[in-house]
Amino acid sequence: MIFRLTSPFPNDTLWLQWIGGFAAMIMMFVVGLTIGWASPYLAQFSTEDSPFPASVDEVSWIASIFQLGRLPGAALGFIGNQYLGSKTTMIGNGCGLMLSWILVIAANSVAWLYVARFICGVAIEVASISFPLYLGDISSSNIRGALIAMTLNGLSLGILTGNIMGAYISMRIFACISLVPTISFVLIFISIPQSPYYLTSKSKMQDAEKSILKYNPKANISVEVETIKQFVATTSAVTFIDRLREFNIPRNRKAGLTVIILDLFAQFCGLNPIATYMETIVTRGMVTVVTPSIVPILANGLGIVAGLLMMYLADAVGRRRMWVYSSCGVCLAMTALGTHFYLLNDGLDPKHLQWIPIISMILFTICFNMGLNCIPAILLSELFGANIRTLAASISCAFAAVFAFTSVNSYQYLLELIDESYIYWMYAIFMAVSAIFGLFLVPEMKGKTLKEIQDFMTEK
Repeated sequence: MIFRLTSPFPNDTLWLQWIGGFAAMIMMFVVGLTIGWASPYLAQFSTEDSPFPASVDEVSWIASIFQLGRLPGAALGFIGNQYLGSKTTMIGNGCGLMLSWILVIAANSVAWLYVARFICGVAIEVASISFPLYLGDISSSNIRGALIAMTLNGLSLGILTGNIMGAYISMRIFACISLVPTISFVLIFISIPQSPYYLTSKSKMQDAEKSILKYNPKANISVEVETIKQFVATTSAVTFIDRLREFNIPRNRKAGLTVIILDLFAQFCGLNPIATYMETIVTRGMVTVVTPSIVPILANGLGIVAGLLMMYLADAVGRRRMWVYSSCGVCLAMTALGTHFYLLNDGLDPKHLQWIPIISMILFTICFNMGLNCIPAILLSELFGANIRTLAASISCAFAAVFAFTSVNSYQYLLELIDESYIYWMYAIFMAVSAIFGLFLVPEMKGKTLKEIQDFMTEK
């Protein structure tokens, strides 16, 4: 089957939507820097290059406190987006990230890093909740998937940049450099309009009309205003308990379960162990044809290219198909990696096998970035009504944080309990189930407006 690819890149009318997407991408790039920071600098604390004394337990806390910050981040993300709007929340998130970099610059003990890393954990959740809501509100249906895919490319690029920078510069210089993109995205968000959906929810109709025309000058203003009014009408006089009760409505319950299950598959596909221990896995795989540290850089670099390609495919091919293709690709990568370690344990010469883990790491990263990475965020921005979308995003991100924490911590325990090959085959089976789930249960929403999606979900 041949797919016709229509370019989603900006035209004369939608340039402000792309600027909003670019600002969100820079925000996720900064979040990626905070994730990429950990690998090089946590390793430094066990060497002579340590910036200041830190015990093994203290270094472990620096790493784990990042995950602890994600849970309150989910609550703050809900409160901020619900009462301040997604744009204002992202500006506040930027201020928090600036504070975290300043703390790293000033750090002379692990206590400073505890606070800085906790703030970073909060920031990743607030960012993950905010940007799908913001882009879902301001984007046209034909480029919504592309904008979200582009934004998530910023996260991958930030992780890769953090890994590379950390290998060559000091921790404080890293933080100083990272302040530049942090300040940049805050300034961009300050200068662009608030979401018309948020303005309508606050009865600021004149401002909402101006916002609509700035984001899409060719919009039929009367039709757009009426559509947005209908979309947000249910938000008036709705309490937090009422919003929770909304999840008992079949369409919302199905949408919520769908996104949470997609988050489960995305976090338990092997992502966190592969991202955290890729170099170690390659080393254990007895790869000698290249330096093991080169493999993560190569894999993440190609993963970014795949993410850029996803900007086309999300809207051209569709969410459901890309989820299935992505799951199948990751399944193949994990099957090959498990087979590699099984053959090593069976006594085969590693010289004849070492290409398998290299190809597996590259295939995993490419396929993950072409579906599993961004489809949950795209659907999160599309499936929920205005009255519960912020709460749904917060709940989804809280579940994702728990899944991520469980995944990365269970990996070491599994290594002690079972052979390494069985761990990767377990991930492969999980991805086979993910592909089947996507084929039959992931809704296809490409090209639909937010109101059309709600009508579709109600009918279903």
